[in-house]
Amino acid sequence: MTVQIKYCGCQSEEDYRLLSSSKANIIGFIFADSKRKVLPEDAARWIDLNGKQKKLAGVFQNASLETISETASKLPLDIIQCHGQEQPETLLQLKKIVNAEIYKAIPFSDNVIEQIEHYSASADAILIDSMAGGQFGGTGIPFSWSKVPLIKKEAEKYNLPVFIAGGINPSNIKDLLRYKPYGIDLSGGIEKDGKKSERRLTELERMI
Repeated sequence: MTVQIKYCGCQSEEDYRLLSSSKANIIGFIFADSKRKVLPEDAARWIDLNGKQKKLAGVFQNASLETISETASKLPLDIIQCHGQEQPETLLQLKKIVNAEIYKAIPFSDNVIEQIEHYSASADAILIDSMAGGQFGGTGIPFSWSKVPLIKKEAEKYNLPVFIAGGINPSNIKDLLRYKPYGIDLSGGIEKDGKKSERRLTELERMI
């Protein structure tokens, strides 16, 4: 199976056009506090002006149901990604109020297997991201990818797709692909000077 590609942290109309022409299956917008945070109104305008060729994800972190619902009403999100301490009950509530898949990001740790089980009945997909220096996501540091087969095996018990994130870039993507992940999620790994880089994107996609 071909690996699913999610490019996250789209920050401008220029980024959106570039990612729309890429091999991405999913383009992600960050609506949580982050250096890549964008306003829903801006993302909606880029989509209106350039069309929608990919699935679209909105990334939230411990946001209220009202905030997520309001954002989802402004642009055609296919995926809501919860990147905080949201519990299964919150994900199940979200499913009732938004017409989108619900992805749950989980920090890689010694109890990652237990966490996958914890969210198995409420999430449509899981994203395993790095935790470094107390920061979850956006660290640019990969976790131990040798654990990917174990993570996949656990997720397959529940028919859960798993995306791997954190520190993936053109120079190390082949190391990760050896473990045949279902999906990969990149942001900073395809950027230069804070913008999505066509050269880095092309370099990475040549290896997929």
